[in-house]
Amino acid sequence: MSEERSFAERLAHLIATVHPPDRKPYSYREIAHGVAEQTGVTMSATHVQQLAVGARKDPKRSHIQALAQFFGVPVTYFFDEQVAGQVDRQVEDVVAWRDSEARNLAQRAMRLSPRDRETVTALLDQLSSYDDTRHREGRRRKPE
Repeated sequence: MSEERSFAERLAHLIATVHPPDRKPYSYREIAHGVAEQTGVTMSATHVQQLAVGARKDPKRSHIQALAQFFGVPVTYFFDEQVAGQVDRQVEDVVAWRDSEARNLAQRAMRLSPRDRETVTALLDQLSSYDDTRHREGRRRKPE
């Protein structure tokens, strides 16, 4: 059985693995901003970094709860090896599926004619534009 991981190791693992499929891990600044936006709990990017590398050993309860909420894991992830193992396996499954799905799409696209690949690219561009517009409009305040 593996040695129990520290809070910092578990947080660093979440940072490295839990992020949208089309990008690299969140920066410490993005995490601090996301935590504040989702939970109202404020912490600096430096504080997040110190927690992730183990420079700060005793995080506040509110910070632990906010980080768990940001990453979508139970608070017990940080303290219970069994829960952490279960969550990590679920994350691994999602990452593996995500990677294999992207690979499958790329392989299928390569079998298309150049003209059809251009059509698929145009459709992806339209979907991306639609998502960007929807995301921007969702952040605006609605008139009263």
